[in-house]
Amino acid sequence: MVITNAPAAARDCTCENHERRSPTELLIRKRELRTDVLLTAAERVLLQLLPLWSAKDAVREATQEGIADGTGLRRSHVPRAVKRLLVDGSVEMREGRLRGRGRKVRVYALTEAGIRRARELVAGLESEEVRFGDRRISIADLAAELRLPAAEIAAGLDDEGRYRPRKVALAVPRTDLLEREADLRALTEWLAAAVPAAVVYGSRGMGKTALGRAFVAGARRPVVWVDVAPDDAARLREDLAKSLRGMGGSGTPEAVEGDIASLKPILVLDGYGEVAEGIVDAVAALLASVASSPGAKLLVLAQEATPSYCRFYGVAEIRRRTVQEVRLKGLSPEATKQLLGNPKIGEEALRQVYLLTKGCPLYLCLIRDGDASKLREVSRFTPAEIRLLLFSGAAAR
Repeated sequence: MVITNAPAAARDCTCENHERRSPTELLIRKRELRTDVLLTAAERVLLQLLPLWSAKDAVREATQEGIADGTGLRRSHVPRAVKRLLVDGSVEMREGRLRGRGRKVRVYALTEAGIRRARELVAGLESEEVRFGDRRISIADLAAELRLPAAEIAAGLDDEGRYRPRKVALAVPRTDLLEREADLRALTEWLAAAVPAAVVYGSRGMGKTALGRAFVAGARRPVVWVDVAPDDAARLREDLAKSLRGMGGSGTPEAVEGDIASLKPILVLDGYGEVAEGIVDAVAALLASVASSPGAKLLVLAQEATPSYCRFYGVAEIRRRTVQEVRLKGLSPEATKQLLGNPKIGEEALRQVYLLTKGCPLYLCLIRDGDASKLREVSRFTPAEIRLLLFSGAAAR
């Protein structure tokens, strides 16, 4: 059921008091203002879980933590919304073990009734108009334009009825994230501060990309994620323009600065390191653009070994708090043991793994998975060291 011209009392209803509404109400449309499409907390949970209905294994996105990150709801509000859906039979709860975690966690999945209700919700929303950039467009038309499911558009609506893409523009590999609370907190504080740019340094496989993913998942801000080609500045601007177009920008490389000023996104550049002079100049120009557009942010994920002549800023920018640096360290022996997924590993075997890998998450994941060929590809370990690592990682398993 779609409600139009709702009374003021109903329009003021928020996700915190969604239980006042009947289970069949799907949305409130402020048609007299032609502005917002409002979703209850329970409806946001339905949209979050809909793409996961066929998942066989436990996934983080189906946990309370993942639901909070994906929907933008406060962590404390998720249990109430989930409980209501459990009571009315739209959701079921089970326990599962996430990859890389020892303890079982509660995960949630839609029942047949929940899938039906979520699809009805999407169908009812398709004709509704939302804000995208500086224009208004129906959810159905926007989904066709961006080649996304209508459910993803609906799930990406913020509290003002504006579509904010929930996913980064380019695919980002999944990596386990452990002992990065302090680093995440540093980025969260940076986002709230007046510092335009942050650079995360770490050696290969240390978890820069995973940290970036976790950060933007909770940011609830428009995000552009671009992998940096080391010698192609034109491609960098083209990728940025293409991603900004997906948020309502012009889509042309020449208008990137204007799009940054109007959309105020978080720009994430992944894979920065030893790059050509043109890339250095291009990123320096982006820094200047972001610095002159309050609200916009630049996050660069860079190799620890990035040469000084490839850095797009200097000591002066750090002193003026134009740029903030974050440096990732290896995991502790305790986290190394946890990521290996082998609680019975002996002290000597753990010591050997830790001394060789220095707590590098990527290496530890490959050891856990027994992937010798990939470990050989991404590291400088000798064949003998790889055999030792795989043997030690599996010891007493």
